[in-house]
Amino acid sequence: MMDQLGVARAAVVGWSDGACTALAMAKARPKRVRGVFYFACNVDETGTYPFEMTPTIGNCLTRHTKDFATLSPAPDGFDAMGQALQVMQGSLPNYSAADLASITVPVTVVQAERDEFIRPEHARYIADTVPGAHFVDLPGVSHFAPVQRPAVFNRVVLAFLEGLPPA
Repeated sequence: MMDQLGVARAAVVGWSDGACTALAMAKARPKRVRGVFYFACNVDETGTYPFEMTPTIGNCLTRHTKDFATLSPAPDGFDAMGQALQVMQGSLPNYSAADLASITVPVTVVQAERDEFIRPEHARYIADTVPGAHFVDLPGVSHFAPVQRPAVFNRVVLAFLEGLPPA
């Protein structure tokens, strides 16, 4: 996609599975990635809590279902997509400490204080293992911080972008 758009190098902001995608990009193509904002994702199976439905998760799923139906070219495919995501989330990525230590781009790992899915010690492990990575604790929000408190979340994203070395 970056080639199609004529973008040689980009900072990548990822939330949840998007954070895993951002880290995978940095690992596979470091010359194309200026930095990774890594919010609310695990790198192996040890990083997550057992799933527990909460009102916050239920509200989010309701919103995602409506958005998917409105925006997707296959509006009835939400359940199938969810099942495929569960398989992926149960096994990918599966990065070792050596994998994380091989990442050479700037990484900021952000952990929500009340994340329903990701263990805080796992986020700290990622930040401690990726060379030069920074850790940011995001108070008062959950896994859904970008929609719960967009101004708070965006402030942290902008600080990450401003802290990157010049392109």
